[in-house]
Amino acid sequence: MTGFRLSLALAPAIGASICSGPPPVSAAEGVRLVAVPELALTIGSDGSDFRAPGGVSLDPFGNVFVADTGNHRVVHFDPEGRFVFEFGGYGWGDGEFSGPTDVCAREGFRLFVVDEGNERIQEFDIGDSSPEGTVFPFREGAGIGGEKLVRPVRMDADDEGRIYVSDSLGHFVWIFAPTGELVGRLGALGEEPGRFRYPAGVAVAGKGRVHVADAGNGRIQVFDAIGNWIAAWSGPAEDPLVEPTGIDVGADGTVWVADAGASRIRAFTATGVPLFSFGGGGDGPGRFVSPVDVAVAPNGRIWVVDSSREVVERYRIERVAGDE
Repeated sequence: MTGFRLSLALAPAIGASICSGPPPVSAAEGVRLVAVPELALTIGSDGSDFRAPGGVSLDPFGNVFVADTGNHRVVHFDPEGRFVFEFGGYGWGDGEFSGPTDVCAREGFRLFVVDEGNERIQEFDIGDSSPEGTVFPFREGAGIGGEKLVRPVRMDADDEGRIYVSDSLGHFVWIFAPTGELVGRLGALGEEPGRFRYPAGVAVAGKGRVHVADAGNGRIQVFDAIGNWIAAWSGPAEDPLVEPTGIDVGADGTVWVADAGASRIRAFTATGVPLFSFGGGGDGPGRFVSPVDVAVAPNGRIWVVDSSREVVERYRIERVAGDE
């Protein structure tokens, strides 16, 4: 099939020694973690490259969905990176986008798209190559006390179907029922625990815990299923988070963070203990300029969106012996 480009990684494994703190349960002394680049997605069906892609999501089968922000479209690839279909285009009608920044694939062939420029969320049935969409009533009067979505940037949904949308300029995370009715919100502008400054990525993990990449405050904040603040992580004092923008939680509870400000992907335990990181400024596999989003596949592979390099890459995490 034409319309895609697979860049099989030839670079050596990229990794870092495990950070201070307890090592992963499956790691032994003298073992380090490395990220092995496997492939890269850079192109859509019509031969046009991505333009500043903003988000990536995987469904339960490992299919990959990319919010191609600059091209105002969503592109669907199979688990091995082969093009399946794309949809969208610039506009404000149903099924059209203005700078989509994130996607969220759910069971039952449901796909949500954060249509940032149109200040709304759209939901699609992606059971075939002609997605049918529904515009959720989020864009007008969706807030509390007359407030409304200002700049929705990222989202996630929990196992009950509740939808969490980060609003970077409103400094909130809005919570909606599966049918689109507003049911609550997290945060407000500030630096105190439970408040945000330009919140970005949202990830809902086991027991309904909500993880928010608090980009402007350089930290991850965690809330329980009913919105109570639990904790905030900034990373080690000698190497703190700079501008976390994307976040996902693996099946083993590992929290993966795209730190766009540090040009790195970072991994934490479920309690916020740093595990390791990979990346760093540069071009080519294993190096990032602006990694804005991260997603964990069902098989544990890590997908990274580097907006500035205009590529979506897949990595395999391995444990190897030695310090080099």
